[in-house]
Amino acid sequence: MQKKQKFSLLTSILAVGFVLLCGCSEDTNTAGTVTDTGNTIADSDTAVAAVTGVVRREDGSIAAEATVRMARRATIKDGALQIPEHVETQTDSAGVFAFDSALADTFQLAVIDTSVAEIFYLPRTTPESIDSIRLEKAAIFSSVLYYENADSNLQVGSHFVVTLAGTPFYQSVFAGDSFGIMIPAGTGWMEFFPGDPQIIARLQDNGVADSLIYRSWELKDSVSAGDTVSQGPFIWSTSVEVDSLIKEEEEEAKIVTRISGSVVCKSGKACEGVEVMLITDLFGFEFTEGDSLEFVVNTVTDSLGRWWLPLPASVPDDSFRVEYRLMNDGFPVQTGVSRYVNAKEIKNLKDTLDLGVDSLAKPASIRNGVNLVINRQDTTQSSNCMVNSVVVGIKGTSHFVRDVTCYDFPLSDLPKGHQEVILYSGDTKVMSKLRESEIPMDYYVTGIPVTLPEGNVQEVQWLTYTPPDQSIFSEKK
Repeated sequence: MQKKQKFSLLTSILAVGFVLLCGCSEDTNTAGTVTDTGNTIADSDTAVAAVTGVVRREDGSIAAEATVRMARRATIKDGALQIPEHVETQTDSAGVFAFDSALADTFQLAVIDTSVAEIFYLPRTTPESIDSIRLEKAAIFSSVLYYENADSNLQVGSHFVVTLAGTPFYQSVFAGDSFGIMIPAGTGWMEFFPGDPQIIARLQDNGVADSLIYRSWELKDSVSAGDTVSQGPFIWSTSVEVDSLIKEEEEEAKIVTRISGSVVCKSGKACEGVEVMLITDLFGFEFTEGDSLEFVVNTVTDSLGRWWLPLPASVPDDSFRVEYRLMNDGFPVQTGVSRYVNAKEIKNLKDTLDLGVDSLAKPASIRNGVNLVINRQDTTQSSNCMVNSVVVGIKGTSHFVRDVTCYDFPLSDLPKGHQEVILYSGDTKVMSKLRESEIPMDYYVTGIPVTLPEGNVQEVQWLTYTPPDQSIFSEKK
């Protein structure tokens, strides 16, 4: 049964000088962008044949639930290039798609399979020429988009659209977030503009030129199928009249120098929408308020499971880590962590440091118990469990809790595998004094290696805690 078709209208404007380049002939199955400006619109009284086809992936397997977009061919009208309107459907379990009728006697056709990062593109075709479609690896354009607005009265929000101009390849992005958009092989112009048509209309009403609303940059070098092109970061601005907006060299180097990686789900497929947190406080020392640390979402993975983050401003413990979690109905259903990254790896870094591929798994849990052991010779120590608080956590994660001794308490939603349980005093004043001293951390922080079972609970692991001995301050002077 044909899936419900979606109708979408994207309109954007490029200056006439933004001539689109094409990576291959219109008669081939893949191309960069549209060059022909002609488009014969089907008359409403003329019977137009249905558009159907079967889609297979590069390896010959059925491409189920792939997105198929039929678009009017790009036209130049009144000195402006219009992003074509299009209709959209999905392939069924047999890889078949069907549109009731064609938008015009000649049109564009794009197929996008995000699960395998493969696409198909015809800049010009007719209903009669479509039969069996074979996908190929997409080229990926990745970047980060920022925006600045000199006029505080013209608020544009953070939602933007990035598109390969003149084609139905586009993606919604949010300012400050990294993104990756699948595009056909070839060359062309990338375009970005506010995602809300009402904001665009308001900008135009306030006299903002279309060339400032619809910004673009050129893919000067031809990109091949399977390649990834990283450019930018780029800035959307209503105050700078240039085609490609790139920050000054010093500032650009600061932003472009990033860390990145990719995440696969337990199924082994690319994991989209995974929350990512950069962990620089490996021992949770900055954990001062509340009963537990919180997972702070720094970014999320894109449709290909990829993420990007700026380099950490500081690495207090000479290494850092990245933690992941995939949420469902407000609960983590898969978790994971990256390797530890040494501070030396990012010193004088001039490019993006790729941390590689990390796999998620079902969350693990552990129950920790803390026994209080008092040094009888230290009269400053109390044997009262309630006045001896401790912090227990998993090194290099967001999982730290504060509680009193003599009890057991759980840590849940943990990454599986080999981890390290951390234990130290829960008295923030004591810890502040210890950290400011020259006393080695081994004297007041205990680390115990553990292996956490996937999707299961490691029962109570009792730890021994002795409050810091006041004598160590005088001994280490």
